[in-house]
Amino acid sequence: MVTMCPDRELLSAWLDGEVPSPWRETLERHVRSCAACTGAVKSMDMTRALFAAEVATFGATAEAVRARVAGRIASASPRQSGRLYAFGGRRLSIPAPLAAAAAVAIMAMGLALAASGHRNADLRLAVRRSAEASSVATSGMGIESVIDFISRQNSAVNINITLPAEAFGVNAGEPFIVREADYQNGIRR
Repeated sequence: MVTMCPDRELLSAWLDGEVPSPWRETLERHVRSCAACTGAVKSMDMTRALFAAEVATFGATAEAVRARVAGRIASASPRQSGRLYAFGGRRLSIPAPLAAAAAVAIMAMGLALAASGHRNADLRLAVRRSAEASSVATSGMGIESVIDFISRQNSAVNINITLPAEAFGVNAGEPFIVREADYQNGIRR
């Protein structure tokens, strides 16, 4: 009976111990009986050993680099990293670019607050003037007086004009169809 060899991913999972029990034993029997799979598993095992050796060397190199960087940080003067401030019994170092950015942000917020105060004053003035506009509209004067009132204002005013319901309820007549040749202005045939 010819058995099919598992792919390299499955062999790698078996080598790592990630294959569950019923299939683990089947793969183990196959690897013992198949020369190609035995060679593939040995190759993967050698690759794993090489990586483990590199990781051990890398770990030692990384520790040396970490110690060298920590030494440089410790020997750096406080003036290079920023100014030192006492805050609640602790020393606080603030880099100069961060302090400058904070100052710019505080100034921008102050300007925005001042600008919004001016805008709020305009809104209060518009509310006061809207009370005047409502008295003009309800007095029964004509549309000309309302337009005159609006033109005298120095700021933008929103006006709602509500027409009476009967303004649209007038029946102007029955529709009819007229040929263009028969049409005479104002005369119905």
